[in-house]
Amino acid sequence: MNTAFRGAALALLPMLLAACASSTSNATDKTGATPSSDKAEPEFVLLGELHDNPDHHRARAEQLRQLIAQEPKTVVVFEQFSRTEDAAVAAARKTTPGDVNAVIDAAKFDRKGWRWPLHQPLFDVALQSGAEVRGGNIDRDQIRKIVREGDAAWPADLLALRNRAAWNGTQQDTLSKDIQDGHCGAMPEAMLPGMVQAQRARDAAMAQAMLAARQSGAKRVVLIAGNGHVRRDVAVPVYLQAAGVPASDIDAIAYLEPGSATTSGGYDRVERAPAPSREDPCAQFKR
Repeated sequence: MNTAFRGAALALLPMLLAACASSTSNATDKTGATPSSDKAEPEFVLLGELHDNPDHHRARAEQLRQLIAQEPKTVVVFEQFSRTEDAAVAAARKTTPGDVNAVIDAAKFDRKGWRWPLHQPLFDVALQSGAEVRGGNIDRDQIRKIVREGDAAWPADLLALRNRAAWNGTQQDTLSKDIQDGHCGAMPEAMLPGMVQAQRARDAAMAQAMLAARQSGAKRVVLIAGNGHVRRDVAVPVYLQAAGVPASDIDAIAYLEPGSATTSGGYDRVERAPAPSREDPCAQFKR
């Protein structure tokens, strides 16, 4: 990647961090459905989102409440902060139990980038229930290195997991298209391989966080992440299955809006909520 492209890739990286709201699915579509509290759920539950839709966060918070009530030994993994902050988060919860602001400060949660308090209903449910909270992401500096350097910059545990995962040209093309679509077609083609690497690393990190939670005693692990990260065909489930998790132990649920496409892809279920008022997401690329 030449210097100009590298600089452009790093400038676009914050957009990649938020551009994970894929809308493809072969799932059952349940508009406004409420999950049943007595439904037996798999051990790994992945709850997608469109990051700026408050109804998605409220609906998922209610689903999370039901999941934890059904299985108290639940760990909640959040895309919204790094796995390197887990010790600080645990210390904050011990010092100031139930203080959501102390927890997100300890997590180095990007309030502006994630438009806090949109995610607060989810954190409130986790903290009030006593469920353990963990980070699933990679530090931004590490992601930038992966964009620049590729495999050499991958954390060893994530690279090992990635190398166990089946990956073909169709998956590569699908993820490249999702990233390009998330940038409104404005990304130079030469930048895509590095951005795909970064997205795959983040998916592997979230899967690894879920696996670690299960190995440490959780009976159920719930992931809170963008729709693009919960896709069965190209995202976190790929790496869970690479580690030996049966497909039947994974439940991938997308939260979309009316009119979002649901072509073949990779969700087990789709929930829908009305779209909020928002600016044209492609406006920043037209300036």
